[in-house]
Amino acid sequence: MTTRAAHAWRCPPHAVVAAVDFEAASARAVALAGFIASACDATLRVVHAERVDAPPYFTLEQIARLEDERADAAAEVAFELKRFALEATAWPADIAVTEGAPVDVILHAAEAADLVVLGTHGRRGPSRWWLGSVAERVVRGSRGPVLVTRADATPPADVFARVVLVGDGVEPEASARDCLQQLVSRVGGTVVDTRVLASCRPDDLAAASLVVVAAAPGDSSWGLTHTVAEALGRCARPALFLPAR
Repeated sequence: MTTRAAHAWRCPPHAVVAAVDFEAASARAVALAGFIASACDATLRVVHAERVDAPPYFTLEQIARLEDERADAAAEVAFELKRFALEATAWPADIAVTEGAPVDVILHAAEAADLVVLGTHGRRGPSRWWLGSVAERVVRGSRGPVLVTRADATPPADVFARVVLVGDGVEPEASARDCLQQLVSRVGGTVVDTRVLASCRPDDLAAASLVVVAAAPGDSSWGLTHTVAEALGRCARPALFLPAR
C-alpha cells in the first residue's frame, strides 16, 4: 500500500509533475502544469507509466526477447512523450517513461514534487465522484497537492480566474488557505469564494473556474465526504486538492 511521504511539500511549488496517458485530458494536464511551473519558476517533469507483464508460461528465451522488445518500445514511447509535452507547453520539461502501474508510478514521482497535475476521464453525476479510479487513488495517496482536470479548451490562465475553496462545514487548515492565496497570486488569478460547502449554492460551483478542496487540520480524507463528493459530481471544473500539513 502506498503511503504519504513524511517530508513537507513547498508552496508555491518548486517542482511540478504532470502525468500523461496520451489522452486529451492528460494534454490538458501538461498545459496546466507548464503554466503553473512557468509562473512559479519551477521544474516540470512529465511522466508516463508503461506496464508489460510476461505471461507466466513464457520460457526464459521468450522473456529475454520480450525484454529486448520492451526496451525498443520504451525508446519510442519516450520520443512520443517528448513530442506530446512540447505540443502542450513551451515550458522545459524532463521526460520519464517508467515501468509499473500508473498509480504507483505517479505517486513515486510525486514524492519529489510539490504539485501533481493529471487528467481524468471519470463520469459526472451525484452518484459517482467525477475523478475516476486512477485520479482518485492518486489524490488519496499523495502527500502533497494534486490538481485534476478534464479535457477542455479553456486557456490555462483562465483556470485560475475564479477560484472557489470548498469544505464540508469544517474550516480548512490555515496553511492550506495561505498556500492557495500564494499560488493564485503567482498565476494572476482570484479567490472569489472561501465559504464551506454547506453554505454554497450549486451556482457557486458552476461559476467557478477552479474548485479547491482543502483538508482541515488532522483530516486524512481531504474533506471528501459525501456532501463534497456529491457537489463535485455535478461540477466539470478542475479541482485542486490541498492536504493539511
